[in-house]
Amino acid sequence: MTASFQSDLSVLHLNTAKTWRGGEQQVLYLARFLRDAGVRQIVAGRRNSEMQKRCKAEGIAFVGAGMTSELDLLSVFRIITLVRKERIRVVHAHTAKAHSIGLLAMKLGGLEREGVRFIVSRRVDFRARPGMLSRMKYESPLVHRYVAISENVRRILVEDGIAEDRIRVAYSGIDTERLKNLPDASPLREEFKIPAGTVILGNVAALVDHKDQRTLLQALSLLLERDVPSFLLFIVGEGELREELTALRDRLGLREKVIFTGFRNDVPVFLSLFNIFVMSSKEEGLGTIVLDAMSAGLPVITTDGGGLPEMIVPEKGGLLSPAQNASALADNIERALRHPEEWKQWGAYNREAVKRFDYRETGRRNLEIYNEVLQS
Repeated sequence: MTASFQSDLSVLHLNTAKTWRGGEQQVLYLARFLRDAGVRQIVAGRRNSEMQKRCKAEGIAFVGAGMTSELDLLSVFRIITLVRKERIRVVHAHTAKAHSIGLLAMKLGGLEREGVRFIVSRRVDFRARPGMLSRMKYESPLVHRYVAISENVRRILVEDGIAEDRIRVAYSGIDTERLKNLPDASPLREEFKIPAGTVILGNVAALVDHKDQRTLLQALSLLLERDVPSFLLFIVGEGELREELTALRDRLGLREKVIFTGFRNDVPVFLSLFNIFVMSSKEEGLGTIVLDAMSAGLPVITTDGGGLPEMIVPEKGGLLSPAQNASALADNIERALRHPEEWKQWGAYNREAVKRFDYRETGRRNLEIYNEVLQS
């Protein structure tokens, strides 16, 4: 059931990203939910961005607002003008840069006195940068609520000095219907010439430090010394560590066991190809790609980094190991490789368990938070 809302509710989303990552998908899911609920809203973002293209395709109002830096005063005054012109009641910042720009708009425009409320979504599980400016930004009373995407992110906000009564949790969500019927994976089997009987492990993540594919590669190198079923790991994603990770793969003797695909637009086809999904992050706000894997009916072998344990039930949906522990991760992967009857049961469990992370539930929770701040 859709949450009710005040008749004058109008929301301005601020998103400063030029490209497309998980956070941008969450903004689009929220905007889609609010559109379907009948809430008046505008997304303000970078001109010619992927967000602009996708909002246009979804029939969601979009305004180009620059927002190229945290101190972009021209964009700040554009936001103030837009809020007044469109009679916006809630400004919702979805990135760190948007947090700064939105806060300046609230301050310089005196928008709180006009009944406008400011909400900031926090999606990362690392501490705020030290320093007076950062403290002023995070502790400002003009931020009426922080929306943490997991309990782990909420805990870190508290550690950063944010009062608990100013934080609400709204888990990131996915479209749990999208992967109900998976595409045919045979084109990938042909593209990569995968031998019959090979167990396919999959990791979909940016090649950046906090995703910690180093530990994943080290874990697989340990399996080379063990008599385990034949396996192949696909790492789907691109990033600054591509060259380093490729070199590490080769040094560890994994050239024939690990394939770096680079960026791909056909992730659902890869999810159809995979037998087991593996995550090795040492930090993770939540990790919505894990939700996609669950929705695709995959078992998940993961570390306990960040919010990952909030999704996976050990021994029911997969296995957890300590972050940055290659030996423990190797043991869990080995167990899954040796016991396909277990990981098939885990995948079936995940397909049902993931339903509580549907984006519509995330949207309802955010709508409740909007109502709360407008009534306070």
